[in-house]
This record gives sequence, structure tokens and C-alpha cells, in this order.
Amino acid sequence: MISQKMDRSIDLKGIKKIFPGSLFWRTAFVLLLLLIQTSLLAREKVIAIKAGRIQTAVKGEIENGIILVKDDKIAEIGPQVAIPSDAEIIDFQDKFIMPGIVSPDSRLGIPEPSAVPTDFFRGGEPAGKNLAYYPVLYSIYPEHPDYALALKNGFTTFGISPPPAAISGLGTIIKPQGETLKDILIKDKAFLKINVYVHTPFWSMLKGALDEAKKTLEDQKKKTEEKAKKEKEKKKKEDRGKAKEEKEEPTISESAKVFMEVVEGKIPILAECDSPDAVSHLLELLANYPNVKLVIRGGAEAYKAGSLLKEKNISIILEPIFAVKQDFYTPYRERVNYVLKCQALDLKIAFQAPGTINEQVHLLDYLNELYQFGIKKDVLFKGVTLVPAQLLGIDNLVGSLEKGKKADMIVLKNDPLENTPSIEKVILGGRFVR
Repeated sequence: MISQKMDRSIDLKGIKKIFPGSLFWRTAFVLLLLLIQTSLLAREKVIAIKAGRIQTAVKGEIENGIILVKDDKIAEIGPQVAIPSDAEIIDFQDKFIMPGIVSPDSRLGIPEPSAVPTDFFRGGEPAGKNLAYYPVLYSIYPEHPDYALALKNGFTTFGISPPPAAISGLGTIIKPQGETLKDILIKDKAFLKINVYVHTPFWSMLKGALDEAKKTLEDQKKKTEEKAKKEKEKKKKEDRGKAKEEKEEPTISESAKVFMEVVEGKIPILAECDSPDAVSHLLELLANYPNVKLVIRGGAEAYKAGSLLKEKNISIILEPIFAVKQDFYTPYRERVNYVLKCQALDLKIAFQAPGTINEQVHLLDYLNELYQFGIKKDVLFKGVTLVPAQLLGIDNLVGSLEKGKKADMIVLKNDPLENTPSIEKVILGGRFVR
């Protein structure tokens, strides 16, 4: 048997001694060795995980199920799965397994701006900065300790937003493990983050950017049609004038290029709206751009615009906590379960853990409390796995436990909604990281 640890280099001089004859036979032998090496090195590592309960986040729970993992993906999952003879069997038959947590709108590991321009704030809020061209990817330090801590607590995918501004810039999607940006990157230019401020020049700035992008796209389409027509009529003349025409082409700013992709529906907008009037005004503005895709990051009262979101089938990202109201004239504070209100409106909800890393790692505790106060299990589990993956456009890769998706999962002592959450193992891409 040829060892899997065979040296990858092939001694051609040695082969010539063994096969002093024709070049054909020496070449054939080399190809045979390469074929054997490739076959052995390509053998997939197979793991069979036996679990007492599996929360798939897409097809409910599986009792006494098996998850078959090949390399970094789920090969099979179900109550009855044939286990290959060479598979490593891991017994979690008394445990609860769920998909890894997907954080849809995080700023984990992103440094605060070191300096703020004097005109950046107006009335205590970012007034009119268009940083659409800014890619947050290059503000990320892959080995930031917050990512390692988050991973140990079940966070396996992050949508990272840039620091707040009126139009903040381009978000990216990463996994929280790797030494380089290439190692951690899942999707760049994943969304355009904006912060909707009602009483600022934000509206005219956003409308101006959208109108410019729309007009540029229309002009480009018109010019393309005109060029095609000219080519049919006078191809030679068109070729001679092409260089001059290209020089006269107007320069398009980087921000405008981003908004062109937004208007075409290639890059979604993730809009942070603290109030219902911010939501309604934004929807009214975007009605003139039918291809724009929108996700709302809602504040405590955004649910009051829930009927509009439902009508337009727009999802909402919420913090999994109770809002607190306090009357200016009275000493008491009222807790408001606004997640329950959004659930009653049948909105598609994703959850973003609030605060710093030390607060975010208690996400499952927040979910546990919401469950005690009437939020359905399906809403809670999907809200930290499948729904955020859908909003980020990566639900073909992560967000649920099903065949073909990444083997990202959390092993818990028991159901974290029915009991105090207790994480025992975390698996990222088929490898144990805790």
C-alpha cells in the first residue's frame, strides 16, 4: 500500500534508471504516480455525529439523529443515516445541536473612528456624510480577540457594518477564524449600511445619490444602444471615433458606482431606523427605485411601522431584549416586549446581539428570556440562524443544518430555550474550535 504521507516530489532521475527505455513509458509512470497521490490526498475526512436532538432551523427538530460531515460540509442529516466504515463517530446522543449563530449587523472588532470632522455632527447626529465607497473589510483585524471569544460562544458568521454615519459604507461577511482577510472572508460588498436620521440633510443626500445612480444607468443604457446602432450603420467610422468618445466619457465617482449597484438590486441596503417615521419616510423615498432591496435594523418603536414592512415583505433586525420606557413625569419604568409585537404582525425577524462582546456572548440567555415571555421557538432559533443568513444572501452556505451547507454548529447540554443555555462544543466548518 502506498502511504498517504508519500512525498509529493517525484524523483525523475530515479524513474529514468528504473525505465531507461522510451519517453512514453516514463511519462506514463509519472502520470500514474501523480494519479495515485492525488487520489490519496483527496480522500475526505468523514465524521458521524450522533445527537439526541438536532434543531435544523429549517425542518424543525430531529430526534436521535445523525449528522454526517465530509471535510467542511454536511453530507447527510436525518434520523437514519448510513455511516461509512471509515468514519470517525462522535457520540452526543444526550446533547442538543443547533446551527452556528449568524450575526447580521455587528461592529465587533471594528475600531471607533480616531477623529471626527467638525461638520460630521449636527444636532448630536451624523448629518450628511456619504461614505458609500468605504469598505469595512479593510478595517478588520482577522485575529482580533473578540472574534475568538465570539466563536467559542457559538457565533460562526458575522455581517460586519462600518462605523455609523449617514451613509456608512459597504458591509462584509466573515467567519471569526483565520490569519488573513482572505481566510475569514465569506462575502465582500455584502450590503450598504445607512443610518436614517429624520431631522438632518440625510434625505436630500440619499435621494441625490439614488437619482444620480439611476440617471447614470439610464445614460449608459442609452449610449450602449446608440453604439450598437452606429456599429451596424458605419462600423469603420465608429471604430475611428471610439477613442475620442471614450476620453469624453464622464468620470463616475466610487460612491456613485456603489449606488448604481444598489439601484440595480445587486447590493441591498441595510437601514438603521430608530423610529416609525424614519421607516415610513424611507419606504416612501425608495418607492421610486423598485429594484432596491431593503432590510431594516429597527429601534424600540420601529414595530409601529410593522404594517408597512409586512405589506412590502421587508425583514427587520431587532435586539433580543425588552425596550424600556420611562415617563418624564413619573419615576417608574415600563418594559415593552416589542419583539412580541413584531411577532404578532408576522414579520420576518433576525436578531442582533446588543452591546460589546461581553454582552453579546449572552445572546442565548436573551433568547431564553424572550421564550419565557411568549416568543415562539421557531422565531427565536431562525432569528439567529436562518433569517440573518437569508438577509445577508448566504443562506445557501450557512444558517441551517441541512445537506450541502457548511458544518457550522453548536453542541449544548440541552435546549437553550427550555433550560439555562450551556454550550459544550462549537464546530466551524467541520472542525471543533471549542
